[in-house]
Amino acid sequence: MAEKELNKTKEQQAAKAPMLKRVSHNYLPVSNVEIASMWYKETLGLTVKPRGPADGAILVLGNGQWLFLLETKEKRTANFMTDQWEGDEYEMFSLTFEVENIVEVHKRLRESGVYVEPLNDQGNCGLQFKFKDPDGNKFNIWQEVEQG
Repeated sequence: MAEKELNKTKEQQAAKAPMLKRVSHNYLPVSNVEIASMWYKETLGLTVKPRGPADGAILVLGNGQWLFLLETKEKRTANFMTDQWEGDEYEMFSLTFEVENIVEVHKRLRESGVYVEPLNDQGNCGLQFKFKDPDGNKFNIWQEVEQG
């Protein structure tokens, strides 16, 4: 009887748990995989995993997560327009990257000639800024603020 109750409890817990564990991979549209992968390597310091030229590129972030770059047949970005973020017709970013030293990252991107928006202190939501890659994909950079 106790085993039956234990199994029932496990089934109930499993039913309440989210079915999705984490985001494993992200895919970004680019106009030229070779040029884009070099930009991500040189500008952001990401590792490029070797692949065949027809297979896109894999970039490795600091925590080991993969980011795929795939060439598009027509000009596209991962951005989208919304009225639900920062006003009407806001061009929304698709990904937020966490960093350890946001001031240094902001400075280095600006010095590299990257489109970079101002650094903003969002209070309890941390420090943030947006930037774009050469294909126009918009991203958010975030750093958690230390709670004193």
